[in-house]
Amino acid sequence: MKLNIVGLHYRENDMKKCIAIVLFMMIQACSTTDNWKRVMILGSAEANDPILAQVQLLEKNGEVKDVTVLESFPVQIWLTASDETIDRLQNMPRKTVSDQ
Repeated sequence: MKLNIVGLHYRENDMKKCIAIVLFMMIQACSTTDNWKRVMILGSAEANDPILAQVQLLEKNGEVKDVTVLESFPVQIWLTASDETIDRLQNMPRKTVSDQ
């Protein structure tokens, strides 16, 4: 009889963990990333590209995802982000090749 009680206790803990995981997944699925889109942002023609540095910071903070940097000059940065974040990145001042 004691084994059944212990076994039941373990099943209850497993069920609680399962419910917690399902709730977490549901919250993630309903997050604000639903309105995100994938775009290409052109970097700056500088040795230490401030656009790329900002994208890396935003990626660390979870404000952009799926970042792909193409080796070109200036770099082409493909990313997924909200319209607001994309607008901020596109409006950052940048140097062009002709400014060099």
